[in-house]
Amino acid sequence: MQEPTTAPAEPVQPMSFAEKMAGIFASPGEVYENVRLTPKTSSNWVVPLVIFIIVVLACQYLMLSNPSLAHQFTAGQRDAIDAMVREGRITQEQADRQTEMMSPGSPIMMIGILVSTPIMTFLILFLFALVYWLVGKFAMKATAPYMKVVEVVGLAFYIAAVGKIVATALAFLMDSVHASPSLALLLSEFDVKNKLHLALSQINIFTIWNLIVTGIGLSSIFMRDLPKVLVLVFALWILLTGVLILLGVPIG
Repeated sequence: MQEPTTAPAEPVQPMSFAEKMAGIFASPGEVYENVRLTPKTSSNWVVPLVIFIIVVLACQYLMLSNPSLAHQFTAGQRDAIDAMVREGRITQEQADRQTEMMSPGSPIMMIGILVSTPIMTFLILFLFALVYWLVGKFAMKATAPYMKVVEVVGLAFYIAAVGKIVATALAFLMDSVHASPSLALLLSEFDVKNKLHLALSQINIFTIWNLIVTGIGLSSIFMRDLPKVLVLVFALWILLTGVLILLGVPIG
């Protein structure tokens, strides 16, 4: 007697572009489960990355078009040039030329923004994905491919893009380039040299949201408990943020 045969399971169909974009805000777990069960898809990280870069460039252009915000935007560079003049490292004439080159709207500044923004965004994506992949591989014994981790981190850039728009709107409303949807809003005046102020500025609602969504994605592709993954994701963020603040490295 012939044994009954079991029909093979149908392959999971990838979500559409619109479903992923909406789902990353409404139901990230469903999106990332679809990512786990479908073949590697470059558009999962390319599309949100390109959208984020366009949003950042547009927001920077708007801010540089505002005289007050543009003046604040270059304040740190002007202070550094003035310090070099006082220390005798450059002449006032050289300082004036450098100040002119970095003035808002100057070709050099615009080229620098157009070149540095995409490069830095790509580096951030792939470096963060590498750190998460290494943590998953060695701390959690997960076998997810590196490019799947890139997809997880990349999809969260949709949230980062919205966060950039909100931060830019706040900058115009409060006439401050340091305005952001963070605990720094509680400060009467933001001091970039104050480490506590910098720490408060990093406790940002969109940053927290991004980390939680990324944790959900990593939990799915690593097939590990969400609470444990979230602890590792937040621990890495706290460690990195703390080091950068202590070293005085600007955090955007």
